[in-house]
Order: sequence, then structure tokens, then C-alpha cells
Amino acid sequence: MTSMLQVEGLSKTFGGLKAVQDLTFQVAEGETVGLIGPNGAGKSTAFNLISGTLKPSAGTVLLHGRDITGQAPSRVVRHGLARTFQSASVYPGVSVAENIYRGAVSSLPGSIWTQALPGAGMRAALRRVAREVDAVLELTGLGPYRHAMAGSLPYGHQKKLGVAIGIATRPKLLLLDEPAAGLNPEECAEFGRLLEALRVERGLALLLVEHHMALVMGLCHRIVVLVQGRKIADGTPQCIAADPAVVQAYLGAPDYAHS
Repeated sequence: MTSMLQVEGLSKTFGGLKAVQDLTFQVAEGETVGLIGPNGAGKSTAFNLISGTLKPSAGTVLLHGRDITGQAPSRVVRHGLARTFQSASVYPGVSVAENIYRGAVSSLPGSIWTQALPGAGMRAALRRVAREVDAVLELTGLGPYRHAMAGSLPYGHQKKLGVAIGIATRPKLLLLDEPAAGLNPEECAEFGRLLEALRVERGLALLLVEHHMALVMGLCHRIVVLVQGRKIADGTPQCIAADPAVVQAYLGAPDYAHS
């Protein structure tokens, strides 16, 4: 499969703390990859390095062969990478549709708002954004909540809205930081089905940090395991579940339903 994301030798040091050390892995087009490990393993730091929130001490990040290492998140989004966060990151005081609209607008070239575009060009761009909002509302099942204030939604729906905002930027790679955090088992299963449907419908690649092992094992094609900032394993869910080093360091007994 063609590589979507290539992470090569990625490292980050905070003072004397080596948070991520020489991390190398790939995500192929249309692939779902899980990044797992115990608390403090460096997973969120790795996400921040890939998405541009942090600048690495060493290493490179390539997206479709383009070097995006250390670029600002606003630039990274325009290259086709979007990220959701562990908390439900929405604009609570505006409607669901307005939240998605803001995501869709962020993917437009920055110059569209600063150059003197002809009126017809601006109207055409805004029509494309409006169509994208409608499409994302339908894809995520949030259509009935179109006019609801985002802050009034149940937590599970706010998590879904966070994904919808990311999808509206029309990414090719979506990074999901603990998407199942705070969800009950039924909501978690529904969320997994949504992510798989979005992957297929939009041709996405997904990279997720997640502690809910039932979701990870059921959704991911491949799993990368971090311990103390270093990669200790990279393989299919079946290989990871049977790897003695992973079991000892993180998984424990193979009963993932409780995780």
C-alpha cells in the first residue's frame, strides 16, 4: 500500500526528559493504525509532533512525501491532516452546523479571505463550504442537531461533533486522541462503527491514541506500541496481543473488554 504518513526518527526532549525517542512508523492510505502504551509512554507527545503543535528535537514527518516537520497546525491542516482531541473540543456557544462550518472554512487557502476575490469566486467558495457542512452532518448522523447549540449536546454527541469538525477540513489523515474517552461501552461501539464508516466513505487513513483495547483491537489494521518514549512493537492486532514484551509492559491478561 502507498504510504500516507511517514514518521522517521522522531524525538523530543524536554530538558533531560526524553519523551519520544527515535520513533519510526508509517500509516498507509486507507489504513487505521493505533498508537498505544501505558500512561507517560509519549503517545500524546508523538501526536503533538506529528500535528505541528510541538517542534521535534530530531526526526522528520512526511505526509504524502511532503515534509511537514514542525509546520504550524494551520498549515498542516491544508496539507490534509486533521486532529481531534481527548476532550470534546467544540465551540459550545454556536450551533452544530456553525462548528462544522468553521472546520470547513479552515481548509480553504488562507489567501481567499485576504485577497480581493471577485464576488462570484467568493460566493462559489462559500457554496462549496455549505455543501460540505450538509454532507458532514449526514455522514456523522448529526443532521437532527443542526441548529442545536453545541454546548447543549450530550457528551457522546460532542465527541462526534469533534470528529465532524475534523472531517469538514477534508483531510486524508485524521488523528484521533482518545476518541473513546468518557464514553460508555455502547457509545464506544457506536463510535467505532462511525469511524470505520468515515474511513471507507471518505477514503481516510486514521491514526488513533486509545486506551480502550476492545476498540483498538476491533478497529485497527495495525498497532504501534510505545513504552517510555520508545517503540517496542509494530504489527497486526493479533501479533501485538501475542507479543510477550507488549503483554508484560502494557496489556497484561488478554481481556480487552475491561480496558
